[in-house]
Amino acid sequence: MTTIVAVIKNGIAAIAADTLTTFGNTRLPSHLDASHDKILHIGNSYVGVCGSAAHHLVLANLLAKTPDVQLNSKAQIFKTFRKPHPVLKEECFLNPKEDEEDPYESCQITALIANANGIFGIYSITSDLTGANQ
Repeated sequence: MTTIVAVIKNGIAAIAADTLTTFGNTRLPSHLDASHDKILHIGNSYVGVCGSAAHHLVLANLLAKTPDVQLNSKAQIFKTFRKPHPVLKEECFLNPKEDEEDPYESCQITALIANANGIFGIYSITSDLTGANQ
């Protein structure tokens, strides 16, 4: 289980995450994990990534190759995270299935974005994108 927290005070955003990596019942503490950081720095934003340990590497690579990464509003984040979805499926072998009753295909990514424009949440189904402004 990942813990990520973000706050904004006086127009300054801060984000933090735990550094424990787990694989089922196996726990790998940060001093034994060469890539324990769960926060990506993308442009003027910090993105805390939850879920599979592979998400961090996959997102870092895909967003670095995605033109016009904008994470300053709900609309921009939605547009940005829609672009790599086909690549996640075709090149990274993302399994988009969650529940048969889901109205949309899942991106399987849960993340928290913090920047000067607010704190935003991304959930497995991107239609559930939320945002909290300062």
